[in-house]
Amino acid sequence: MALMRMTLPANFKYRSQNSTKSYHLASGLIIAFLVCLTSGCQEIDTLKRELLLKAQSTILKKKSQFTPRDGMTIRTTSLYQTANPNSEVIRKLPAETPVHLMDKVGDMFRARTRDGREGYIEQRAVGGEDIIHKTQELRLSIEGLPMQAEAVTKTKANFRLAPGRHHEVVETLPPGKKLEIYERVVTLRKNVVVDTNATRGKQTAEQTKSLEDLSSMDEGSDDVRKDVWYKVKIEDGRVGYIYTHNMKLTPPDDIAKAVPFMRMIAWRTVNSTDDPDRGPKNNFIVAYAPIGKDAGCDYTRLYFMSWSPKLKRRIITWQLRLDGILPITDYHFEGKPGFSVRYLHPNKKDRLVLASFVFNKGSIRKVSEEEIPNNSELH
Repeated sequence: MALMRMTLPANFKYRSQNSTKSYHLASGLIIAFLVCLTSGCQEIDTLKRELLLKAQSTILKKKSQFTPRDGMTIRTTSLYQTANPNSEVIRKLPAETPVHLMDKVGDMFRARTRDGREGYIEQRAVGGEDIIHKTQELRLSIEGLPMQAEAVTKTKANFRLAPGRHHEVVETLPPGKKLEIYERVVTLRKNVVVDTNATRGKQTAEQTKSLEDLSSMDEGSDDVRKDVWYKVKIEDGRVGYIYTHNMKLTPPDDIAKAVPFMRMIAWRTVNSTDDPDRGPKNNFIVAYAPIGKDAGCDYTRLYFMSWSPKLKRRIITWQLRLDGILPITDYHFEGKPGFSVRYLHPNKKDRLVLASFVFNKGSIRKVSEEEIPNNSELH
């Protein structure tokens, strides 16, 4: 059999014998050549083109090397032994753990923690500099701000770093997750059209998403163009946003149904009353809004619920009508406890009114009031 000559493409450069990839390419050429000799293959040109494409692909991969960078876990995740989520877990990493990303293998990063441990993390569990910045910003935003209410998730709830359905979901929280509430935020929603003729049980993913969006409308809003969110802190310290529909407030039992014709928005402890039989009992300032109506603000009524040692229950001793905006903050005047509230200016859309009250000798009185900027155009 005559010896056939095969010429390598001019732009194919054979690497050194120490290069594993080049070695495999050269081996592939020789093996393919011998196979063609023994089988009578006549399509040498086709084989050459295929090998050339493989060589070019290898060169391109070499040029697009991963650039090491710092990152942070955006949820609780695992550091795996290999680039396989079914492999051995080296350790569990809490949310907001700094990691150094050294390489990318498929859908996983090869990473090193600050204590020097190396392993693999799922790509979806890691954020970059933008996530680090946003997380730190959210933490700072509630520093010194008193908690407005407590809640738990009543269904699976999407946890985001910004209010709005178009923002990325960081994590889906399970039902029963405890939450601390700090602010209430309103965003506009786009019109959602649902195909009512869809076959039962066979809705598309888009239709399912639309149904979820509609069901997440604030229970107290009659305006379907709005979404209402709470800024919350979860048990591991992360701060983010959740739909109000996907959570339920958990106020103290003896104030939960004190005003049945309205819905509770927030409550704050102002001071306490000593009961000879039951010890100190907290007194609350509680914010309410109408049921089934978008009031255009966070709350419309404030009630002061104080403990009566004589009646052994809380009673409403003061109330105020106003178009209030959370948060309700602490205030002290001449050593007396109180609170400050913000409400919509009756005549100026770009202004709020900051009013401060103190509790003195069994009654509440206003001690100051001033206009401040209104940073939100939507309530």
